[in-house]
Amino acid sequence: MRMWNRGMPSVTMVSRLLDAADQLANEGAKSSAFKRRAVSTAYYAVFHALAKLCAESLLPAADGKSEEYSRIYRALEHRSLKPAFEKEPLKDREALRKIGELVVSLYSERQLADYAPPLQKRYSQREAKNLVDQARQAVAEINSLGKNDRRILATHLLFRARQS
Repeated sequence: MRMWNRGMPSVTMVSRLLDAADQLANEGAKSSAFKRRAVSTAYYAVFHALAKLCAESLLPAADGKSEEYSRIYRALEHRSLKPAFEKEPLKDREALRKIGELVVSLYSERQLADYAPPLQKRYSQREAKNLVDQARQAVAEINSLGKNDRRILATHLLFRARQS
């Protein structure tokens, strides 16, 4: 799957992570660890797609190698995703709500995959592949957002509202 970056096709870390998750899920019939890594890797592909969106939305002309770009990219936190997607305006805008549902679900699965005690049947191969497909869908949804929704998403993922 090719990702789109500012109108140009490119192979990105996100697409490579999704490809790696596919490979791990396909090998999953042989190994519970591979299926767990597939789920975790799929989530991280989505997380990096969101981090990229944040950096490019807030610094559209910045060089991806600049300190400023890197600071915004790294500012995204895993634990802030669920609360952000549960509040307005992210929960009220259909495209953003759809992304939020996928992200929150994948994050929960990633936590299980990474931290739950090793159980032989944590994920079937079908479940692992389904979660990788959900990650691909989330990335596609993220990449299809318009400029305004991208800006709204970036702002609400990175900055929490202050209480009066």
